[in-house]
Amino acid sequence: MLKPLLFILVLVILLALALNFNLFSTPITSHERITTPIKEKPKMSTPKKEPSPQIISPTMTEDPLAKELQALLNEAQALYRKAQYEEAILIYEKVIKRSKNSKELKILKLFAQACFNKANAHYSYPRYDIDGAIESFELIIKKFEKQENKTLLLHYMEAVLNRATLISKEELIESYGEIIEKFEADKEQRFEKEIEELLFAKSFALMGIDDEEAIAVLDRIISKYNDKNRTNLPDTVKYSILNNIELSIITSNDTDRYVELANKYMADLPDTKPLIEMLDIIKGSQDLEQDDAVEEWMQEHRDYAFPDWDFTELNKWVNKMEVPQRRERVRKYLNIFQKKKYNEIYRVNNTSTSLPEKEKKEPNSVPIEEENLVEEENLEAVYSRESGEKKINGDAQEDSIEIEPDPYINDILETQPEITYPNPYAPNKEADGVSYEYVDLESI
Repeated sequence: MLKPLLFILVLVILLALALNFNLFSTPITSHERITTPIKEKPKMSTPKKEPSPQIISPTMTEDPLAKELQALLNEAQALYRKAQYEEAILIYEKVIKRSKNSKELKILKLFAQACFNKANAHYSYPRYDIDGAIESFELIIKKFEKQENKTLLLHYMEAVLNRATLISKEELIESYGEIIEKFEADKEQRFEKEIEELLFAKSFALMGIDDEEAIAVLDRIISKYNDKNRTNLPDTVKYSILNNIELSIITSNDTDRYVELANKYMADLPDTKPLIEMLDIIKGSQDLEQDDAVEEWMQEHRDYAFPDWDFTELNKWVNKMEVPQRRERVRKYLNIFQKKKYNEIYRVNNTSTSLPEKEKKEPNSVPIEEENLVEEENLEAVYSRESGEKKINGDAQEDSIEIEPDPYINDILETQPEITYPNPYAPNKEADGVSYEYVDLESI
């Protein structure tokens, strides 16, 4: 599945929404898929230290109240840096109280910043106060829900989505729908780009829950350009077309329409041909062996390494197949493509030992998540990148490449802090740490 440099587009699906405004950070989320240039898997690196609220420039405005509130926020910032969260929260509450009844845009921006930073302090280690963070978001939601200013409405959107991610994935999906409906009703039609990005984000949230609806959501993005010049499609449209090819295979729907669109309007992209051909092989392997097609693919695209493609949805799909023969056949070819990606990213010495029949347990090796990688025992063909030659039944020769664990898991472990944070979707479990970081709006 293609995921836009919405991590640029992990760490953010909302970052793409904010690029033109510089006003908010990524919502808290515990799931990896919100989802980079075409389907890149998020590199979920966790910061070594918690990000802090942004210091406001004292020269931002000459308004006396604004200057006073800025000074208070800067004081809270200093306390936050020292992990004195209780003291910082008290100051944030003072700023909120002083600014909540104002009608001045600059004061309302400071109100929003205090609320977001207060939520950040509530959720920081060791508090993990989800209720306190939700209450802070709700202050913004109630204050800005009926505002007409675009900046404040985008703050409202950010607060709604951040609140939803602390509750459940279902709440997040519902919130996407509510905001899309609200923005579509805007009389001045100021939110076309944001609506498109929200639809794209919603489709990823739906994947694995309702794939048919995910296709329909992406179709809404694609259909907007039916009568437009397709020579310069936005990235969201390109990603939607390629992702819908995959989802159509998963849901047993016809892929022809999306393949035709991709070949017509995206043929010049380096990812289009290898991805479409790979997906066609996976689709065909449900009924027939695809050895010749895979060998031809390997020869033609031997240097292609799926740099932005995530195999998660295909793995989930194949693991749910009920017919054993079909499942093992699809798994065999999916493994070939998936391991090519990992070998390209983490190439080892050409003289390394052959691929074992079962995964070796190295003392410091990282276990591969069952959901992200399919089994290896039934792999019948492994391809060497350098030679492009076919190796049968795992009997690779000296030029074979040893399979490495999931590189993204390694990325996480390399940056993993000692402390962990609770998963908002499973309060009794621990997950990677997340926090809020508010961005100064004065440049807007």
